[in-house]
Amino acid sequence: MKPIPDEIRRFVLTSIPSVPYLEAALLLHGQPGQERSVAEVAARLYVSERSAAELLKALCAAGIVQCTETPEPRYRYAPTDTALQAAMDALARVYAENLVGVTTLIHDATQKSAQRFADAFRLRKDN
Repeated sequence: MKPIPDEIRRFVLTSIPSVPYLEAALLLHGQPGQERSVAEVAARLYVSERSAAELLKALCAAGIVQCTETPEPRYRYAPTDTALQAAMDALARVYAENLVGVTTLIHDATQKSAQRFADAFRLRKDN
């Protein structure tokens, strides 16, 4: 298993909030000219259409995916700039070589965020 390069590690930690988000991005990245519906993405990722719609909306907001409004929305991979394109290309290569390492990185970051949030509400005893 190859180590995750520092620039990819930073990109994942700052830009990839969940494994399903990454999987949706990589699904569209794999076929950049193809438009997909929410239902198609949901079926390919084994998530609900509601979850797929939320993922695609977030990917559009991040500038990774473009939405075309037709009778039903269609989504395609279309990064807004070359730096984002390069980061996604590199992440796709690293993910193909080290799926476990990348997913562990995402899960660890998510778990740490959740723990910090929970800690903020922990009642502390005043002495």
